[in-house]
Amino acid sequence: MVKKKRLDIVFINPPLSQTERYGVKFKAGGQTPPTGLAMLAAVCREKKYSVAIIDAPAINLNSQQVLDKILEFRPKYIGITAVTISIFNAIDIAKLLRDRYPEGKIILGGAHITAAPKETVERFGMFFDIAVLGEGEVTIIDLLKAFDKKKSLADVKGIAYPDGTGKNLIFNPPREFIEDLDSLPFPAYDLLPDLAKYYSPPAHTVKKFPAALLITSRGCPGMCTFCDNKVFGRRLRCNSADYVIRLILHLKKTYGIKEIQFRDDNFLVFRKRTIELCKKLIRRKIRIEWSCAGRVDMINPEMLQLMKKAGCWQIWYGIESGSDRVLAAIKKNTNQEKISRAIINTKKAGISTGGFFMIGMPTETEADIKKTIDVLLKLPLDEFHISHLAPFPGSEIYSSASQYGYFDNDWKKMSGWKTIFVPKGLSKKKLVYYSNYAFKKFYFRPRIIFNYIKKIRSWRHVQTYILAFLAFLSLIRFKKRE
Repeated sequence: MVKKKRLDIVFINPPLSQTERYGVKFKAGGQTPPTGLAMLAAVCREKKYSVAIIDAPAINLNSQQVLDKILEFRPKYIGITAVTISIFNAIDIAKLLRDRYPEGKIILGGAHITAAPKETVERFGMFFDIAVLGEGEVTIIDLLKAFDKKKSLADVKGIAYPDGTGKNLIFNPPREFIEDLDSLPFPAYDLLPDLAKYYSPPAHTVKKFPAALLITSRGCPGMCTFCDNKVFGRRLRCNSADYVIRLILHLKKTYGIKEIQFRDDNFLVFRKRTIELCKKLIRRKIRIEWSCAGRVDMINPEMLQLMKKAGCWQIWYGIESGSDRVLAAIKKNTNQEKISRAIINTKKAGISTGGFFMIGMPTETEADIKKTIDVLLKLPLDEFHISHLAPFPGSEIYSSASQYGYFDNDWKKMSGWKTIFVPKGLSKKKLVYYSNYAFKKFYFRPRIIFNYIKKIRSWRHVQTYILAFLAFLSLIRFKKRE
């Protein structure tokens, strides 16, 4: 049997089950492609490195199965990404590699190591060789060149590596942010499992299948205390409208994509780019349904009308709370007047509205939570999510959470669905009660149920809505057991 050619690098998205992520076992169509890894793979391939991606969550691989695939490729380098909730799974793979494939250099990257490098190396420093911090597209190429030419790592910006003891990190100077995002190639979607088959946004947020997610900008100027923006920073950068158009056409032609969800931290902040993109979609008669997320203070009626004409059918807004006092405490820099105006104007433009809410924030009271639920039910929203505050590493609240209440600083639980922070004056039981109450009061209304029925256009919608409903019931049962 002919052996496969040894690859230069394999990128790994570690296993993460629905139960680990959400506390439920039903998969309701929500599987996000690892766009960051696909971009890193594209950059490596552009520089003539042979590369593969193993996306364990998409194809339901466990750590041992991931290891088996890595051994098939026999790569020189293994790049493993991790968010906070998946860091232990990433390290499980690294431990297996140390034992079974010690010649492969292990590179750890992603949001978690960038947000908490010192804490991570104190726990796991002996299981990886290099940490890539922040944006990795330029750093990974410099790093691979240094390895191949056996040069010192001292000149590679944007990395950290354990010293000889495995308990301390040597930090190199930070990597500058990439200013021209158009200089990057398209993500290497072809190295992932079939984009249309294995990936989809959550079913209830999709109008037409198959749908794809795009991130077309980096950086967020917001100061929200619950948010970590260590990877992309606060400096705003975006792909041009022409780049986005080319990428949309590529997805339509290659994978038959009919809908795009823009998962930018704040798509609407790039007002000039958004207007140009809409005009080009209209002028070129590119038929694509799309949705996005944004802040309530970044929109106006004229822009909404243009977006609607260009195919935008839904906008999700970060509302968070119905209490202006709480919004000020978390540095959201919005208020109920701005929230109401944005939602009403969006609905008037004929665009569906979604709202992200959060409970259990520092200084929040039971009265504040009741205000949030009142606002949730009064606003003309078509969709909503409510999560529990999770003080993620890298966020402002992470280091001070214990001053405001009980904080279970267990990285394995940091999903936003588990109650790991309880403000003083509240209890876990009350937070779970109000979260479940909000879900039931919102979604079991005739208007919302009828809206879902109207969105059914295929058997896939029926299947995914059934799975979504089962996941919803499972989530409520899980939260009651917390």
